[in-house]
Amino acid sequence: MNVQTRRARSNGSREAAGLDDLSSTSVEQATAMIRQAILSGRYGPGERIKVADLSSQFGFSAMPLREALRKLEGEGLVEIEPNRGATVRRLDRRFVEDLYELNTELRIFAVRRGIKTMTLDKMDVLEGIAKSYEEAVSQGDFEEALRLNREFHGKIVEIGGNREALRMFQRGWELISAFRRRFGYGSGRQQGLAREKLMLIEALRRQDLELAEAIYRMQHAAALEDIIQRLDGSD
Repeated sequence: MNVQTRRARSNGSREAAGLDDLSSTSVEQATAMIRQAILSGRYGPGERIKVADLSSQFGFSAMPLREALRKLEGEGLVEIEPNRGATVRRLDRRFVEDLYELNTELRIFAVRRGIKTMTLDKMDVLEGIAKSYEEAVSQGDFEEALRLNREFHGKIVEIGGNREALRMFQRGWELISAFRRRFGYGSGRQQGLAREKLMLIEALRRQDLELAEAIYRMQHAAALEDIIQRLDGSD
């Protein structure tokens, strides 16, 4: 194989990798847009979602849109049936309860795995995120607080060391974030989240697994009550 051939193949590989990255980015962007359109009510329960309509609205080609719909099927937002295509599923109370329950159990699972390997450096990272979250809430920066809330709990799941658990957590949190963007929080709920983070950090510092789990279950009950009230109030 001569030098020119090797270079051509090398360049071709890099170009192919670039196309794969672009495709992946397009799928993620399309998924986020369709997800938000569903949760905002632009597409109602039982409504068909046509790829051609999505293409004209969002400007993506058919390939990333089909992949995005398959991802949203995995999230439970759409149902795909042969010869009928994708339809929006009903976002009922049971769906929200199941989503929050699974997300909480993943975090508790991560705490059980990660508490034995918790170090001062890891605690410092969590504490820094918690303080930044409290500051964002006090300043009324909703998007920054939402991002930091995900970063905090995502870091705990990451410390747990189970990559599949992290993947499932991240997928579920996309939906939770979308719900919060649409419905917001009840009065004082974000301040409650800030306090709960500090309580959780203290439990982890003490290596108190029972307390850490109790805090997460308390947080789950409060978060679920808050989102259900807001979901019911939107009908």
